[in-house]
Amino acid sequence: MKVKRYQFNSLPFVSIVDEADCPIDPYVSCYLNGALSAKSANTRFRYANELLFVLQYFSEKNIDLPERVASGIFISQMEYVQFYDRCCLSKGSGDEGINIRFLDINDKHLRNIIVANQKGMAKVASETLQGRIRRLRQFLLWLFDEFHEVQDADEKTKNKFNGLIAKIRLDEDALGKNGGQHVGDPEESVIPDDVFVKFLEMVMPSSPNNPFKASRVRNYLIVNLLVLSGIRRGALAKLKISDCLFHGTNDQLAIYRSANDPTDLRSEKPNQKTKAHFASVDPGFLEKVKFYIDNVRIAFPRAQFHDFVFVSENDSKGTAGQPLSLKAINAIFQKLSRSLGFHVHPHLLRHKWNEIFDKKGESLGVNPALLEDARKYAMGWSQNTTQNRRYNEKRIALKTREISMAHQKRVDPQK
Repeated sequence: MKVKRYQFNSLPFVSIVDEADCPIDPYVSCYLNGALSAKSANTRFRYANELLFVLQYFSEKNIDLPERVASGIFISQMEYVQFYDRCCLSKGSGDEGINIRFLDINDKHLRNIIVANQKGMAKVASETLQGRIRRLRQFLLWLFDEFHEVQDADEKTKNKFNGLIAKIRLDEDALGKNGGQHVGDPEESVIPDDVFVKFLEMVMPSSPNNPFKASRVRNYLIVNLLVLSGIRRGALAKLKISDCLFHGTNDQLAIYRSANDPTDLRSEKPNQKTKAHFASVDPGFLEKVKFYIDNVRIAFPRAQFHDFVFVSENDSKGTAGQPLSLKAINAIFQKLSRSLGFHVHPHLLRHKWNEIFDKKGESLGVNPALLEDARKYAMGWSQNTTQNRRYNEKRIALKTREISMAHQKRVDPQK
């Protein structure tokens, strides 16, 4: 089994297929491309990989989930507990894959310690575990509606199913509450300032430390656009010339969602994840973007057939002039990371943007409530979101420490 992406009438689809590229089950395909059709292509791809893990596990146990739900047997509590245990381990690290290679170990306690340590090393992050558990629950709920909603299942079947779902939901919620066990240093930056300065210098087209032999102007613009605006990789990849407001204040980019853009022929279509907004950038920088469009991008004939700003400049696969792929953007950051000796990726720059935003807002004396409203707008979040807490925890921690120390000095003046 594997996850496969494909397009039909320019619309992106995802499916779980066998070795012959045939869908393994019509219910699986309907769930991924029907029930989840409102999700972005990349979200569906992630969900498909989670579901792949679920289906592979139950296939190994000769359990057909659609058949079990249709029959009203479902899965037993013991079968679910065994599945949960497997979810805790990375792929390929199941119980059958953990073995002792030292044939001369006779002490049972020592063998048990080694096996326990191997299992501990193979454990996945709580977010991964939670995703696998959630995908089983949501797939079972969808299957139950498909098989039993019209037939109106009897109370015994409903109670049995609800009990199973409640058990899964309890584990899922517990992982959400207890997932983060790491306490970060509030003074530690996601990218240390000295590394960040070196990073910005390295990507300058004229820098002797620039690791790129070609596409230096384009790569400089890509990196700095993320640094200046805090937008996501998907929003950058789908940015069009018509989205750049080269008039008025000359400092605005239109960021918005565009479901199934027929002009975008990329198999992995990028998109804006959150609500529409304007991203502000320095007018001087936007002039550099216009220079790239008028003097670099124009040199690629295929670029005349679409409106996307950033294009491939490598024609080894006949792609020169076509919209730049998400994988190509990742490759840019991978090369920069190797040269820098520090792992930098597009979303990390979004975190760095928020750090800088906090410092600038505080130095300007902006009211904290207004600062958070401005952050929500710049990030494309709704005003009711709690997502901003993830980014401003460091500022809150530092302010808490400042107040705490002032309180301690008042209580104990000798300090």
